Amino acid sequence: MPYFIAGEENRLVSFVSTSDTSVFEFGNPILLIGPSGAGKTAIAMHLAARQAVHESIDSMPAKVVHFPAIDFARQYAEAVAADDLPPLRSEMNDAPILVIDDLHLIADKPAAQDELAMRIESRTAAGMATILTCRRLPSEIRGLRPLLVSRVLPGLTIPIAIPTGATRLQLLRELALHFGLEIEQGLLEVLHDGLEDQLPARSLEAALKQVSLWCRMHESGPTMEAIQSAIDRIGTTEEVTLPSITNAVARYFRMKSSEIRSSSRKQNLVRARSLAMYLARQMTGKSMHQIGDHFGGRDHTTVLHAIRKTQSLLENDSDLRRAADEVTEKLAAAA
Repeated sequence: MPYFIAGEENRLVSFVSTSDTSVFEFGNPILLIGPSGAGKTAIAMHLAARQAVHESIDSMPAKVVHFPAIDFARQYAEAVAADDLPPLRSEMNDAPILVIDDLHLIADKPAAQDELAMRIESRTAAGMATILTCRRLPSEIRGLRPLLVSRVLPGLTIPIAIPTGATRLQLLRELALHFGLEIEQGLLEVLHDGLEDQLPARSLEAALKQVSLWCRMHESGPTMEAIQSAIDRIGTTEEVTLPSITNAVARYFRMKSSEIRSSSRKQNLVRARSLAMYLARQMTGKSMHQIGDHFGGRDHTTVLHAIRKTQSLLENDSDLRRAADEVTEKLAAAA
């Protein structure tokens, strides 16, 4: 979703995100910590975009360079193997605003951590804006080296929490409007109370999608049955696995699962693979890195491109929308 609703549990996030001054006046680097699905990446990119405007030259926003940490580690390993580190170091050092996502995913890559620590140290000394995200405080993550931790923590640490209480109810209301659902307050409260605590925004969105699917299937407005179907469905979300999604999409398109996970660029396979990646992001708590690994070792940016393209196609492509609905229904029934 293109917005972030901040309640009492995220007062600091709200303050720094709307402050008239640059967030980097409070510290550098900026570290956003919180559980998966709390909105760390969305806030990181928002803060980066605000800083880009703050640093604009001749009305042109400064450049923002975004690196998922795992992609940086891969590029670092490739550069070392090719004995060609200077270009990567220059890109990291020279980026006006640098965002490093999911620091916890390189806990098993000490060499890349040391390199990243040096790049952060260089940028901090030069006063260049750096934003990082991590699931927990880096000092609490086994495998993250003291050198990297010491370069990350001296700036400003901003915790981000999963929405709760009135904030979650408001988020459900906004999501319902986004999907064109007119859900009366009483039913919305039933949905809110029936869902587990500490669900990420993606799961709340999935709940509203389930309501929307039920309404389309029954040619009806939102009812108690529709709400209960969503509560029952989201309660078993974790039972949906990447292999089950791949198999369901393969069966629908009459392909082999191995073909969808292959490196083939045939258009029909790309279409099915992209839909499977989209459904994996919607129906599981897997990261884009984990989804990319499952689908043939593809990187974060490839998965993100496939998901965004599929989202766009679903708005006007009735065949693809039908495929998404039918596969989702079968997975829900099997869960």
